[in-house]
Amino acid sequence: MATEGTEGKEVLLLNKNSRIGFTIAFVASGIAHFLSPRIFVSLIPRGVPGRPFLVYLSGLVELLLAVGLWQERWRKLAAQGTLGLMLLFLPLHVVDVFREKPIAGGRRWTAVLRLIAQFGLIGLAQKMTTEEHPVTHH
Repeated sequence: MATEGTEGKEVLLLNKNSRIGFTIAFVASGIAHFLSPRIFVSLIPRGVPGRPFLVYLSGLVELLLAVGLWQERWRKLAAQGTLGLMLLFLPLHVVDVFREKPIAGGRRWTAVLRLIAQFGLIGLAQKMTTEEHPVTHH
C-alpha cells in the first residue's frame, strides 16, 4: 500500500516503465511494419481503402511516438497519441477474435489473449497521459 508521499513516485516509476515498454514495442513493431507489411495489411478488414498505406503510416506513427515519449517537450502529446493508437487498434483485435483463423497467432485463444492485453495497454497508455512533470527553472 502506498502512502501519500510515495504514491506520486510510484506513478512516475510506472509511467517510466510504461514508456520503456511502449518504446521497445513501438520500435520493434514500427520497423516490422516496413519489413513485413503484408502481416499488418492482413489485420485490416478488406473493405478499408488504402490498407498498405495505412500500415506504413501506422509504422511511422509508432516510431515517432517511441521518440516522443522520451522528449520532455513532446511526452504528453506522445502519451496521448499512444492512447489514441491503442484505442484505434482495439477494433482490429476484436475482429481478429471472431475470424475463422485469427491472424494473432492463428488460434482463437491467442487472439483473445491479445485482446485482453490490448485493454491493459490502453490502461497503461491512459495512465501515462496523466503524468505530471516537475517544472525546472534554468
